[in-house]
Amino acid sequence: MHRLSSTRHLGSVSRRVLSLLAGVVLFLVLLAALATWSIGRFAPRLLNASLESKAGAHLTVQTNQTNLFVGRVLFEDFLVTNPSRWTNPSFIKGKRLALDLDPASFVGSGRRLIHLVELDIDEVTLVGHEDYLKDNNAQDILRALRATDESAVATAMPIPAEPSAGFLIEKLRLRVGRVKIIAADGTPQRRVVVDRQFDLVFEAQNISDTNLAQTVTDPLGKQVITQNLAGAAGLLIDLTKEKVRQSITEKLLNEK
Repeated sequence: MHRLSSTRHLGSVSRRVLSLLAGVVLFLVLLAALATWSIGRFAPRLLNASLESKAGAHLTVQTNQTNLFVGRVLFEDFLVTNPSRWTNPSFIKGKRLALDLDPASFVGSGRRLIHLVELDIDEVTLVGHEDYLKDNNAQDILRALRATDESAVATAMPIPAEPSAGFLIEKLRLRVGRVKIIAADGTPQRRVVVDRQFDLVFEAQNISDTNLAQTVTDPLGKQVITQNLAGAAGLLIDLTKEKVRQSITEKLLNEK
């Protein structure tokens, strides 16, 4: 019974981590889709300026072949750095981010339609404070992206007819190479909780703002376990050690 309870607990913790990684994927998709509000070739420069002003982060793209008029966004060899409050510099190192979307759906407040997303990530680094699941770099940038998106919509349409109806991604192809999780960044207690090469390849269809867990987060978690049992087991062991360490710390603090 105790073993069953522990397994369920570990599954809950790993799902929270995978939810954050799913959020990172969504962040990149929306970041690229936001290029439709920019002038194709200048999209990385404008997006970098927005991230820098709102979060202290930076986006650099070695090759940009975005074509706004045909609904094509293509970044190759790109890097997203962390907001300035984190000492660890890197957030995402990617090889390729490609989107085929419906440009007309990005005019107005209706559902944003994206036909295909191809995302090839070499490395994702989740950096946080003591409770890294609640306070981390991904959440900082997601908040900045939402503010940027709202600002762009407000500029293009001062009086929206109705609230945005969300998004629909018809097909997603994802590869994630290395995953790192760093806790207590910027303090003497800084530690690497997870540092593992997963080389995960994942595909999903008909992803929307209302079914993200069912189409991405849950299937992604299952595939991690079935595709790479050793890596998944190691991840759970790392997370268990971290959770035990946090529990002891919380207990000591409460006793004081």
